[in-house]
Amino acid sequence: MSSISRVAVELGARRYEVLIAPGLISRLGELLRGQGLKQTNAFVITNAEVATHYFNAVEAALTTAGFQCVVRHDIPSTEEGKNWEEFSSACAAMLEAFPDAGATPLVFLLGGGVVGDLGGFAAAVFRRGVPFVQVPTTLLAAVDSSVGGKVAVNFGGVKNIMGAFSQPSLVVCDLSTLQTLSSRELRSGTAEIIKYGAVCSASLFEQLERGDLEKLLARDGASLVDVVAQCVALKARVVEQDEFDKKGIRNVLNFGHTIGHALELSADYALTHGEAISIGMVAATGIAQELRMVDDSFTERLQSLFARAGLPIRYSGHAELFERMKRALQLDKKFRDGCNVFVLPTAIGAWEQRENIDWALVDDAIRSAIA
Repeated sequence: MSSISRVAVELGARRYEVLIAPGLISRLGELLRGQGLKQTNAFVITNAEVATHYFNAVEAALTTAGFQCVVRHDIPSTEEGKNWEEFSSACAAMLEAFPDAGATPLVFLLGGGVVGDLGGFAAAVFRRGVPFVQVPTTLLAAVDSSVGGKVAVNFGGVKNIMGAFSQPSLVVCDLSTLQTLSSRELRSGTAEIIKYGAVCSASLFEQLERGDLEKLLARDGASLVDVVAQCVALKARVVEQDEFDKKGIRNVLNFGHTIGHALELSADYALTHGEAISIGMVAATGIAQELRMVDDSFTERLQSLFARAGLPIRYSGHAELFERMKRALQLDKKFRDGCNVFVLPTAIGAWEQRENIDWALVDDAIRSAIA
């Protein structure tokens, strides 16, 4: 039985742990009870593909732990499905399954970022908030979206514009689930890992450069536990300082996401999230270079890691997306009073926030991303 790597997110009364190891789904009931979660009703939000692999094991583990009712609700697996209609459908299914206020369920989010975002938002508003457990099954969700309490859906053509801050009661990262992940989705997850190294941890970046990136892509168990735990710890320390994104500290997590989100949306999700933000990171670095905040060696090292991960640095031949991306940027929820806001690197493992960057420079960065 594998030992469990534990990372605590210290938020006072909202404190929770992130458990990281292979084989945890079969121990899910035991882990819940060990964390003091005593519910006996479960509502599992997932998608059909993930459910094929893991729902029966989740149901068996919960039943063994004394859960009397386990209800499954499927949503689409793609970002297009993270919408208000699917959110409403999830809330309606939860109410239908558990109409009695005395039978409030523990909600399980079994899947990647789409499941975690939409399902977490549904849990946050059902009966003004019910407890939920994140069970990420993608590398990207394990290292990033399952931790930190941001839950949301897309609405009105804007990504994640409707949402809330709601922390999980527990995060269970069963790294065995990554064995059934497609190679493309695995590569996509490494983009967030490279992000953490690029602006949060020079030692992690150097570790990836020394060969741990290839170990991750080969699904090496020890490397996955180590690197996932490092990323979760980095995010936990940021969230602890700025849980509700009011101090500017949490903005570091948005490196590459400003232009990346605009591209992801404008390209109608033809790119994965990781592919879009890898392009966004290169574009943001281009702005930093123009402002003389960072030297050429940073760009060379960043692009080298993306090449080794099989991630793109531009969405070539799609210049027609420029106007759509510009409009998406202007609707970005991070912008205030018409002022743009960018997270820009200053060295490996370091960053600064810059506001009111000349729009001509931003326009050049967008064009470079889709040249």
